[in-house]
Amino acid sequence: MLKPEKMVKISVVGSREKIEEVASLLHRMNLVHIEEPEESEYFRIGEPLESASYVSRALVQMRSFISHLKLDPSKIVPKRKYKASEIEAQLKQKLEEYQRLIGEKLEYLRSVDEKVSSLKEELNNIEPLKQLGIPARLLKRYKTLRVFVGMVKENPESKLSEITSEFEMFAKEYGKELVVAVFVKAEYGDEFLRILQESGFRELPVPDVDDFDARIAEIEKEIESLQSKKEQIEKEIEEIKVKEAETILAIEEFLSIQMDKYELPLKTLVSRYSFVLVGYIPAKSLDTFKAQMDSNGVAVEVLEEEGEPPTKLNNPVGVRNFELLTTTFGVPKYKEIDPTLFIAIFFPIFFGMMLGDIGYGLLVTILSLYLKRVFKTEGWQRMLNIGVYAGVMSIVFGVIYGECFGPFVVPGEYEPYQIHFIGSQLEHFYEFHHGHPIFDRVEEMGVKILLFATIIIGIAKILFGFALGFYNVYVEHGLKDAILEKLSWIIGVTGLAMIIFGFAYNVGVFYQLGLGPDPGDVPPLPLPGLMEGWQAGVNMFYVASLPLLVIWFILFVMGEVPKMGAMGVILAVELLTWFGQIMSYARLLAIGLSSVYIAFVVNFIGMKIIDPVGISIPILGALILVVGHIGNLILGILDPGLQSLRLHYVEFFTKFFEGGGKLYEPFGRIKRFIEE
Repeated sequence: MLKPEKMVKISVVGSREKIEEVASLLHRMNLVHIEEPEESEYFRIGEPLESASYVSRALVQMRSFISHLKLDPSKIVPKRKYKASEIEAQLKQKLEEYQRLIGEKLEYLRSVDEKVSSLKEELNNIEPLKQLGIPARLLKRYKTLRVFVGMVKENPESKLSEITSEFEMFAKEYGKELVVAVFVKAEYGDEFLRILQESGFRELPVPDVDDFDARIAEIEKEIESLQSKKEQIEKEIEEIKVKEAETILAIEEFLSIQMDKYELPLKTLVSRYSFVLVGYIPAKSLDTFKAQMDSNGVAVEVLEEEGEPPTKLNNPVGVRNFELLTTTFGVPKYKEIDPTLFIAIFFPIFFGMMLGDIGYGLLVTILSLYLKRVFKTEGWQRMLNIGVYAGVMSIVFGVIYGECFGPFVVPGEYEPYQIHFIGSQLEHFYEFHHGHPIFDRVEEMGVKILLFATIIIGIAKILFGFALGFYNVYVEHGLKDAILEKLSWIIGVTGLAMIIFGFAYNVGVFYQLGLGPDPGDVPPLPLPGLMEGWQAGVNMFYVASLPLLVIWFILFVMGEVPKMGAMGVILAVELLTWFGQIMSYARLLAIGLSSVYIAFVVNFIGMKIIDPVGISIPILGALILVVGHIGNLILGILDPGLQSLRLHYVEFFTKFFEGGGKLYEPFGRIKRFIEE
């Protein structure tokens, strides 16, 4: 579970005439991750099988139909599976049928859209000409005159008159522009065109019509008729879609499978008489795979691993959903620890710690479950499953914090019913704890405890990350590099943690939390050696940090100076960045408190407006409660989600996880509509 599944590199060798048979077998087994081939003196990359071009054309045709019909395979649950032989027998007939039933109708719809677009463009040109009020026959076909008809942004008459006064111009306002008709002797045509262009002239084509109104009415009637025909055709296509959706998707899946098989030679090296392909399969499937190949007269040989095998993540069902978050950051290398388990544990916990509200958590859970019924793709299903886990953890922490759409107990002289619309019910629910939350994160001591807890979590996660990094470096480069690169930082961060604990001890945090004595009451301790007999109070956390930091610095210098020289010593200040990353975990408290106080303010204002003794506008108060909590819920989903990811990607993954692997993608596919 913490490591990708063990892979074995193999070669598959057989007679060239068997390549089509082997392609079908490999595709059905869906096991071999095929590596890109490299040509040699005797072997070259193969060519697609003979039927590939026909299947390719048919596949393009079917995918075009699916695209136009807006068919989503993930949203269709097949009532039955089609046999491959059944599809193959009817393929030619079905392709011709769908071309007639769907293809020709789609072509007609395209022609209708083009015709409607052309008519609308003509209508847009006629409307301003109608506004001008000059018949179309008078706007063209002059031998000695140039006529300019179109739109301008500013009136050009004064500039035109500077060229000649022998012209006629008609202008009418049309929207923010002017529609104009300019008549001038042909000899002045080019100069007039230049002036008009400076005024933003846009020519309008003059149609051959006698009556603009009649033509407009004719165009509108024609558009209406075309739209009616289009709606009828679309209705017919929709009926075909409902009736034939499964069959269409089954044919597309069958053709995709065939195309995969026919293009296998492009991933294979062939000679005159034989073929060879190289790839990886899971080690646990090797014996079964070899037996299948041997029974078909094909040889399988285990090869020495060269390069990086593909990564097949190996997680149980619940954890598998979080692979989405891991691979978003990077695919684990084959020999790396897979961090999916850790993000599966801590992401929902961090989310729940921050949101920590029964009401919001319940809404997140219900919304995720509902959307799972809407979005059926694997990626969405995994993301929404994560939403369910996060929502459930928010409910759990909400019960601990005593929050349901905000707190019902806050510092001050307020009764629960005054600050929360179900405050009395929540107080009654917590009667087992004297009407108070199990852990009140709003109260001063609760804030201190939670802050200290987040710092402890930060220290533990960072140290754990370096420990995982130690293992990864040890596996890849050996013990010495692991000690210098990772163990040194484990020691350094531990020393830094001792300093943080020492400061917390000095200011009495341990005492206030009931974890230690009051530092003011601790008797002085004797110091050994040369200072024996001298009494002084000693903070043992500070004492413990000193040797740890010295050891860290020695290991750090040993690791960095050989690589970077004196500059490596300067990089020792990097230790201070770990202090910032430890304190970064305090966002688990800060983000949560911000959500709490937003909810409190929404409830407080809403209840004040609803209060019959106060302003008493119940509708407005209810509206404030609904809108305010919806906004806070949106923030409560986005902020904890993003901050929890940040704590993993930045503060945790960077200590041990490099990524850069390649996912295991076997030759084959999971079939939804076809059975072999």
